[in-house]
Amino acid sequence: MAAPTPAPDYLTLHHRDDLGVLLVRWQRPLSGLEVQAGYEAIATHAVACRSRYWLLDYRGRSVPTEDDTDWFLTQFIPPLAGRLGGRVYLAFLMAPSHLSAIDQEDGVPLASDTHCHLRMFTEEGLAIAWLARRQHYESA
Repeated sequence: MAAPTPAPDYLTLHHRDDLGVLLVRWQRPLSGLEVQAGYEAIATHAVACRSRYWLLDYRGRSVPTEDDTDWFLTQFIPPLAGRLGGRVYLAFLMAPSHLSAIDQEDGVPLASDTHCHLRMFTEEGLAIAWLARRQHYESA
């Protein structure tokens, strides 16, 4: 694996080789520019690690704004699959107050297309299990 990419002070990046998952933990509320810079740092780290499976812990940051979400889905995600050599799987770890009880158990599909598959969870174990199933599916 390549040397870790320095991360901005508002997030931590750690690739779990044993799981094949890039763990991202946001540390505080962010401005729009910090969101974009953070995601660019994440993408650079993911390319270095060759990781298409990410767990993004949103519990330490503010809920994304509509503008942040639009940028993420229209500008950031589409070229990401090309940079990483295949479809990207992102599991977002959210505070329980953001999802219903049923959604907490199954995960909430956020988006799915040829570039990416995004799902929201409230339990890290369920998110990791979903990413493992996606890895198994992709390798079959």
